[in-house]
Amino acid sequence: MLLAILLTCTVQHVYAQNEMWDSYITRMNDKPATIMLDMNLIFSAPDSRYPYLVITGPKTTNVGPSGIPAPAEMEELERVLDATDNFLMGATSKILAGTVTYNGQRNNYYYVRDTMVVRNAIQRMYKRNFPGIPYSLAIKKDELWLTYRTFLFPNDTTQNWMDNNRNITTMLQSGDSLTTPRTITFAACFSSDTARNDFSSYVSGKGYNIEKSPVMKVGKDNYCVLFSKVDKIDLNAINGTTLQLREAVKQYKGVYNSWVAPKK
Repeated sequence: MLLAILLTCTVQHVYAQNEMWDSYITRMNDKPATIMLDMNLIFSAPDSRYPYLVITGPKTTNVGPSGIPAPAEMEELERVLDATDNFLMGATSKILAGTVTYNGQRNNYYYVRDTMVVRNAIQRMYKRNFPGIPYSLAIKKDELWLTYRTFLFPNDTTQNWMDNNRNITTMLQSGDSLTTPRTITFAACFSSDTARNDFSSYVSGKGYNIEKSPVMKVGKDNYCVLFSKVDKIDLNAINGTTLQLREAVKQYKGVYNSWVAPKK
């Protein structure tokens, strides 16, 4: 069972070549914004084959007080973005990095190989397929993928909340009431056996039980450890615990890899 847990927890390294979409809510200029992105692009960013960034999407005037488009508008906005994706496919090689919904607008963020015909293709699409719909279009060079890495990609605190919220939501949906304390098993991986042992000594001193851990041949962080403690499952409590663990793992040059807490 523990081996299966570890295999699941180290999957983010395997995903380096695949998409893994997730979303979170943040605030921009004191208004809520929803950001959806391919989390796994962080493993390959920046990709020198796609040095240009295209930001484009439709606008709507039918918004709630928060600035988020009304539910009735979302389907139409999605239809426009799907058409944009298809038009760009014929214009240049591209990578869809993320989507931002904010202030009555839904923008896609594409990294593309070249921009020679991109502007004309998008303008032609709106004129032909969506006349009268207002839209925005910005094209710039972003060789370092700074927009993805510093704007779209969530910071450590947000990543921590996303991971914990995802785990707890999945448990609740499976019928787990989360009312009783149980063993919570965490995972982390390191680039050397020395780092793993040093970290294991650290968390052991904090009251965690160290589980037997195999050496994983996945990426550069091959030396993994499972460690556990008995506690209740509460979002606020687990957020505080895992944020501290993430910082500790980082100090030992490792990668934190989530947790599981199956019912007894």
